[in-house]
Amino acid sequence: MGIEEKKDLHMKQAAEYIKYFREAEERIYDKDVREQMELLIRRLQDLRDLQYWFDSGEKELDRFYDRYLPMLNMVLENYIKLETSWNHNELKKVREKLTKTMAEFMDTMNVIMEILPQDEMSDSKAEQKAKQAKEELDRRTGRF
Repeated sequence: MGIEEKKDLHMKQAAEYIKYFREAEERIYDKDVREQMELLIRRLQDLRDLQYWFDSGEKELDRFYDRYLPMLNMVLENYIKLETSWNHNELKKVREKLTKTMAEFMDTMNVIMEILPQDEMSDSKAEQKAKQAKEELDRRTGRF
């Protein structure tokens, strides 16, 4: 899969998760969890917007969309089901796990958002150094 195809896939996945999280947020009763969901959604939107501008970070984004977000979905769905039950002890445990998981996801998104531009800057620097080395070699060998 080419860079543009991978980028399109990640953009589509981001849109789908944003939509899903918005719908899930509406089914959550706990105010604190809803607020944390809103923060998570905004951070995911920021990541999506950054993905639009940078073509790097495929491995991190693959892992994020293919492994991490499905896990968050599972925890979120379990929480939503428990919220409508009368099992308050289990709900409290799952709420704590959910809020911890969402905080970890926001940290992960922050790391990815730092990596995306850095990868491209590193690639750009490497290309510039290679170009300079080639120009120097051409000068030395008289192939100007």
